[in-house]
Amino acid sequence: MLGKDSSGTDSKVNSIIGKGSNCDGSIEVNGGLKIDGHFKGNIKAQSLYIGRDAIVEATINVNHAVVGGKVLGDVVATDFLELQAKAEVIGDIKTKKLIVAESAIIDGTIGMGRTDDYNKRPTLETKSKKKKTVTKKEKAEVETEAEDNDK
Repeated sequence: MLGKDSSGTDSKVNSIIGKGSNCDGSIEVNGGLKIDGHFKGNIKAQSLYIGRDAIVEATINVNHAVVGGKVLGDVVATDFLELQAKAEVIGDIKTKKLIVAESAIIDGTIGMGRTDDYNKRPTLETKSKKKKTVTKKEKAEVETEAEDNDK
């Protein structure tokens, strides 16, 4: 259904969460997963298709995905992510290629390029914890101010 993944293997849908279904938990699929119902948890698969009426509250890690419904959570799609016309993603997206239909909605950050480094990238929190290198001039200025304050 979704074609071939980056390794050239056919990634046909072999697992379905149908319309009217409600599932909570983690799911790992060796192949394709189609969701037309409601899913809450974690998803790991080669390919993922989220139907127009589906609601997915999850952290998603896939090779490629096509989203037609609503996603609440972060999406990592190592090859590509396609957001169809009625799609809505409330969360961060990390992918190599992104296709967005005109009326799709994204509320989050988008990182594009090399997805293999996303877990290694520093966050704002780790960036703020890095020590600043103080130059000799700045150190001298601080010492001079401290001496002036002592007088």
